[in-house]
Amino acid sequence: MAKLELDDTIAAIATPLGEGGISVIRLSGPGAFDCLRPFFLSTSRKSPDTFPPNTIHWGRVVDSEGKLIDQVLLSVFRSPQSYTGQDVLEVSCHGGLAVTKRILGLFLSNGARHAEPGEFTRRAFLNGKIDLSQAEAVLDLIHAKSNRSLDIAIRQLTGELSKRFQGLKDLILRLLAHMEAYIDFPDENLEVDVSSGMERQFSELLKTIRALLEGFDRNQLVREGALVTIVGKPNAGKSSLFNALLERDRALVSELPHTTRDHLEESLEIKGFYVRLRDTAGLVSTPEQALDKLGMDRTLRALKESHLVLFLTDGSRPLDDSDQHVFEQIPNGKKVIILINKSDLPEKLERTELARLTGRTDPVGISTKTREGLKEIEQQIAAFLEQDMAGEGEQVTRLRHKRALEKALELIERAELSFREKERFELITIDLRAALEIMKELTGEVHSEELLDMIFSEFCIGK
Repeated sequence: MAKLELDDTIAAIATPLGEGGISVIRLSGPGAFDCLRPFFLSTSRKSPDTFPPNTIHWGRVVDSEGKLIDQVLLSVFRSPQSYTGQDVLEVSCHGGLAVTKRILGLFLSNGARHAEPGEFTRRAFLNGKIDLSQAEAVLDLIHAKSNRSLDIAIRQLTGELSKRFQGLKDLILRLLAHMEAYIDFPDENLEVDVSSGMERQFSELLKTIRALLEGFDRNQLVREGALVTIVGKPNAGKSSLFNALLERDRALVSELPHTTRDHLEESLEIKGFYVRLRDTAGLVSTPEQALDKLGMDRTLRALKESHLVLFLTDGSRPLDDSDQHVFEQIPNGKKVIILINKSDLPEKLERTELARLTGRTDPVGISTKTREGLKEIEQQIAAFLEQDMAGEGEQVTRLRHKRALEKALELIERAELSFREKERFELITIDLRAALEIMKELTGEVHSEELLDMIFSEFCIGK
C-alpha cells in the first residue's frame, strides 16, 4: 500500500452495510467541514463551522440541487480532542443502504477521499491518541465473541498492556544505564551493586517476559474459543445434547444409529467464555460402511484438537464394550466431563463400572428431554476453562506480540549468559539495546509502513 497522507480528508461508512436503525458516515481531516458544508442544513440555520465541539445537531442533508436526501443528526468533534486527533464529523442517517451510500457519495464528490481499512484508527495512532497495542485492541474489541474476550480487549484498549510493555522497557533501560555507568566510570562507587544488583535485574526481566508469554496460549483460548467435543457411542444422545446446549435444533436427531456422520460445530457463550461446541459421529470398533469410517476418522481428529471432552453415556442401558471403546479413543491428558444421559428413564447403568472405566466418581446425570443437569454441565465447562486461563500474562493476545517477546527473551537470555560468563559490558549492552528496540516496536514508538499496513489491513473500512 502506498504511504497514506495525513493532511487530506477521508470519509467512510462506519456502520455495517445493510438495513438497520441508523447508519453513520464519518469524516476526518482538516477539510471535514468544507466537505460537509454545502450539504447540511441545520434547523438553527447556523453553519456547521460555528458548532462547538462535542455537540449533536439535527438537520437535513440535501444534494447539490437542494433536494432532500434525509433528516440526520450531526456529531461534531474538533481537533485535537477527537478520536483521530483531527476534526471529525459523524452523520447519523436512517439505516438504509441507498441513503447511506448517497450521503457518502456527496462527501466524496466534494473533496473527501474514501478511507482505507482502519485508516481512522491509523490516524489516531499516528497523531499520538493511542499506541499500537491500543490500536490492535480496537480490532479485538470489535471481534470479541464473549465477555471474557471483551474484558481483555477493554483492558488493552485502556492501556494495561501498554503499561506492561513500558515496564519491561524501563527495566531494560535501567539495566543498560547501570552497565553504561560502570563502563564510563569503573572506579566510581555505584548505587547498585555491580554483580548482585544486575543479577536481580536480569532475573526480574526474564520472569516478566516469560509470564507474558505463558499467557498467550490462555488468551488464544479466550479469543478463538475453547473447543468442546461431545463423544459417545451411537444413539447415546450426542446430537440431542448438542441441540439442548445450543437451545435450538441444529443437529438431526433420530433413533436410527449413525444419523450424524460428520461433526457439526456451533458457537455459544458459557459463563462469559466463548465455546465452540462439536457434535460428532458415534464411535464403534468396526464401522459397517465406508461413510461411517470417514465420520469416525473426523471424530478422532476432533478429539485431538479439543480443549475439553464431554463423554456421554446412556444411563437407560448397561455400560458395554462400545462405551469402553469410545472412552479409550480419548487422548491421554485430555480434560473430560463424564455424563450419564436419559436421567428421566430408569437407570440401568452401573456407576461403579463407569468409575472403573473412567477413573472418575463424579459423573453428571442429565436429561436432554427435561434439561436436567444442563446448568451443571455449563458450570463444569466454565470451571475447567477458569483453570486453563488462570495466571499472569493474561493480556498478550496477538501473534505479533508473542514473536516480539520471544525475540526479546532470546536476546536478554543471551545477555544474561554473557554477564554470568563475565563478558565485557560493551558486548552485553548490544543485546540489551536490540531488546529495547523490540519493546519500542511493540508499542509503536518505532514502526514501519509495512507493519502499519499489516495491522490496519485487518480493520473494516470506517474504523
